Amino acid sequence: MNHHHNGLSGAAGSRSRSVIRLENVYRVYGSGEGAVRACNQVSLSIGSGEYCAIMGQSGSGKTTLMNLIGCLDRPTAGRYYLDGVDVSKIGKYRLARIRNHKIGFVFQRYELLPNLTALDNVILPMMYAGVGMAARRKRAISALSRMGLSHRLDKKPSQLSGGQQQRVAIARAIVNRPVLLLADEPTGALDTHSAKEVIQIFQALHASGMTVVVVTHSREVACYSQRIIMMSDGKVLKDDMTPETVRQLAPL
Repeated sequence: MNHHHNGLSGAAGSRSRSVIRLENVYRVYGSGEGAVRACNQVSLSIGSGEYCAIMGQSGSGKTTLMNLIGCLDRPTAGRYYLDGVDVSKIGKYRLARIRNHKIGFVFQRYELLPNLTALDNVILPMMYAGVGMAARRKRAISALSRMGLSHRLDKKPSQLSGGQQQRVAIARAIVNRPVLLLADEPTGALDTHSAKEVIQIFQALHASGMTVVVVTHSREVACYSQRIIMMSDGKVLKDDMTPETVRQLAPL
């Protein structure tokens, strides 16, 4: 049945499918008097194709939230739906599989394997995902070409600049065609020029339809996204800030 005649389609309709949906999520470390609520009753929804930044000072809970969204950790209480699947209670093995298929990670320090070439670093996640050998190579070369690195396939991380290493890491993150690209301080270790290149890549990936979530304390990085989520003391203060609003805030 087609509901598009009701006038409710358009922007809201295209955003209706949530890739990330957290409902009353808590993540508590320790117990009793010393218990820390690193995530304190967080409810949040991020739609397919959005480009969001999660901001907050050190200790605000943004890293804990990122680990929960990335299925690297599980909530103490509450529910988390990733691409429609409730992943809050599933077993470790299945969680790792879902993480490998659904999420592409980009870290501050690239996390590439030093003894592997750029090409083999990008091929690795496809091996875990069971992609055939010929397809693995083809997809890895294609992802690296997209990052402007087709001339660096056989280089090891130590032979690449920081910006090039991060671009290899982004190629690795997108090669399994994830529903979500999750980046943690992706420009934190880079010079201004390389940082700009990485941000332009995120913008291009978002323009091609990918859901992108960047966790950062940098206002400048956050302002390249469309929607900014501000955290403090384990809570989401605001989940719908625009770059314009954020630029006008007093310094963090």
